[in-house]
Amino acid sequence: MHGRDSDLNLDRLFIHKDYQGKGIATAITTELEAYGFKNNLNLILTHAFITAKPFFEKCGYHVLKKQVVERSGQRLTNFVMQN
Repeated sequence: MHGRDSDLNLDRLFIHKDYQGKGIATAITTELEAYGFKNNLNLILTHAFITAKPFFEKCGYHVLKKQVVERSGQRLTNFVMQN
């Protein structure tokens, strides 16, 4: 997570497939949101890939925009989301 002024960017939250659904990402996200709140950084942004979008929606994030990014020559769709 890195920040700029009054917002934070939640970046690279990946949970191995064998550990998904066990509350790990929820616990991490909740802790990071509490840190942001405690430090007056109330806006959290994330660039979620399509597989992570439902998780973030369940956590109360909403889509600001859909975008296509290129990684290692592949075009991937992700979503800029905020809490």
